[in-house]
Amino acid sequence: MKVFISYGSALDQVTALRLQALGAVHGLTVYVPPAYTREPSFMAVDPDSAQKLAATDTVLGIITGEVTSTCDQELMIGQSQKKPLIVMAGVAVARLLQSRFGQNLVVIDPANPAETESAVVTRLKSLNASRQAENALLVVGTLALGLVIAGLVLSQD
Repeated sequence: MKVFISYGSALDQVTALRLQALGAVHGLTVYVPPAYTREPSFMAVDPDSAQKLAATDTVLGIITGEVTSTCDQELMIGQSQKKPLIVMAGVAVARLLQSRFGQNLVVIDPANPAETESAVVTRLKSLNASRQAENALLVVGTLALGLVIAGLVLSQD
């Protein structure tokens, strides 16, 4: 199974790269766009990322703060191509994304990790994937939740 991870800003890239490594261990092919595509001056999806996005099975968004133009475009392309989509967003930014991503949005609330984990699991299970791919995505999704919550908690200290 191929997974495209779109991340909000350069700060979310660390989480995306960790997920890429963890996904590979669990048999997923994971693509993370390069950091330069999150620069404010970069306003379009680069050709290599567009090609990877078109060939992917699932799109995972990781957004804890800022949503760059490129991230927004990647997620909208995934949605327009009818790709299974999960957008994991921090509480503050989730309000801005709710109207566009609806049921595909999982709010990451460090104050309610059990509720957030349940939402991740529910969304991942709703994807039309084989049992093996579903299990791999569940592992990656749960790990994403842990990584993002840890990052959010550490950034508040």
